[in-house]
Amino acid sequence: MIHFLIKNKYLYIIAFIVLTISSARAEKGIISGHVFEEGSPDAPISELFIICYDFYTDKYVEMGITQPDGSYAIEIPPGDYKVYAQANDLGIYIPEYFGNTFDAYFAKKVSVYSGLTVSNINFELSPGALITGFVYDIDNNPIVFMRIEAYDLEGNLQGYTKSRDNGDYYLHVPGGQYRLRAYATERDYVTVFYNNTYNFFNATVFDVTTGTGYGDYNFYLIAGVKVQGIVTGLNHEPLANVVVWAFSQYEHYAKTQSDGTYEIILPPNNYWFAAESFDYLYQYYDHAYDVMHATVIAINHDIDIGSIDFQLEKQMASNYEISDVIMMLQLLTGFSKHPDFHLNDFDLNENNQVDMMDVLQIFSLVGISK
Repeated sequence: MIHFLIKNKYLYIIAFIVLTISSARAEKGIISGHVFEEGSPDAPISELFIICYDFYTDKYVEMGITQPDGSYAIEIPPGDYKVYAQANDLGIYIPEYFGNTFDAYFAKKVSVYSGLTVSNINFELSPGALITGFVYDIDNNPIVFMRIEAYDLEGNLQGYTKSRDNGDYYLHVPGGQYRLRAYATERDYVTVFYNNTYNFFNATVFDVTTGTGYGDYNFYLIAGVKVQGIVTGLNHEPLANVVVWAFSQYEHYAKTQSDGTYEIILPPNNYWFAAESFDYLYQYYDHAYDVMHATVIAINHDIDIGSIDFQLEKQMASNYEISDVIMMLQLLTGFSKHPDFHLNDFDLNENNQVDMMDVLQIFSLVGISK
């Protein structure tokens, strides 16, 4: 009798484990689709990686590989995802997120439910050029997870990737002309353009051709000093989207966040700082309105400079040069022109200037709050 009870106890345990595993499997859903060459539904792309990232954290969750007919199916827990199609390192196809974008920020959300299949998550990929290289510090140590970006000559972001464990990177872009930039958002390396300049317009221009690889474009980064502060109005209200400049041999800049704070990583040197916004008076640090009265700050790894803050005063000027408006828009949107922005949105006067109210309206259109 005791033997029978023990035997049945083990049977119950085994049955419970089997049911638990079956239940866990049943809880998953499936993402499926096909991948073709752009404009060629009869040209499937096989052996392509389809990678699923958590929509909110960008953490890797699951992946699959396309079959000879370009199809794929990925079993995955319920949730919201960004789905990414990527060739191997030396592949010619330009990676993209579902939603026809190379930028994770604009990826379309794919929602998966228990026991259901989300179909037609399809991709049409274009062949492009491949740029490769390494990212090192000044002692030739590899730097991982540095973001390498390609901008066209007008400052529009056209592609990006991140360096890997040994510092190497593989960047796929359409054929064209580019300038490259390397930066880290959470580490104190100074943002730099290729080849060893801090200025976009002084950066080397790459001419790349579709189907061609370009190698040995390496970055050597220096550890910078983090400078931070807050920009407010006269009533101590935080000011967002103010450009904070650091002037030395080269110009560096950052923009303030919604709480008025900013951070900028600078190479050691002596700097003048300034804050610029269209509806506030241009101000140098510390409470100066011309460079002759600005305070020069020595930035060094061994010096704690504290917070560099600005308190700005509203200005009465109402007209601005259109070139200045366009430059400010590009700075605040990370060099990129907004797809909803067009020159004919401005009502220019006879001096090629634009009214303050029109400036604020355009800023609102492209999602910049003032």
